[in-house]
Amino acid sequence: MSILSRRLGAGVASLAAAASIAVFAAPNAAATVDSITVSGSNHEINKEYTLSAKLSGAGIGLLVYWSVDGEDLSGPKVPMPIGQSSYPWKPTKAGKHLITCSQGGSTKTIEVTVVDPSNPGPVDPGNPGTPGGENGGTGSAGGLGGLLGGLTGSAGK
Repeated sequence: MSILSRRLGAGVASLAAAASIAVFAAPNAAATVDSITVSGSNHEINKEYTLSAKLSGAGIGLLVYWSVDGEDLSGPKVPMPIGQSSYPWKPTKAGKHLITCSQGGSTKTIEVTVVDPSNPGPVDPGNPGTPGGENGGTGSAGGLGGLLGGLTGSAGK
């Protein structure tokens, strides 16, 4: 085998390796989730909203995945029309929810607060003193009782 043949063979092999790396890396790097929105405002449980995403990049036709709080909503979806994706969402729990849209290697997440109209007010599921918390209620009775107890105890002095 001549020196020219070996060099040509090594050059073709290197080019093929570089091309395969570019093909595998390009779709993930080129897909971009530009923005996510949720229709409506003052989001409430048991009402339907539309999750929407704007997409761009060379991988714009790659499958799109939607999730809420880490749970898959949609499975893989083909973006239709190209450059956009939407999915219906009907929250069943009050509180803060993380909505994520992923395409290729690109991911965007937004936080949405959902309220229960039958239990309005601040929602903090980890705080028993707020509506929607573990025990419900207003959380102010204990403070008021302590204040009144302190006042009555000092009146006779």
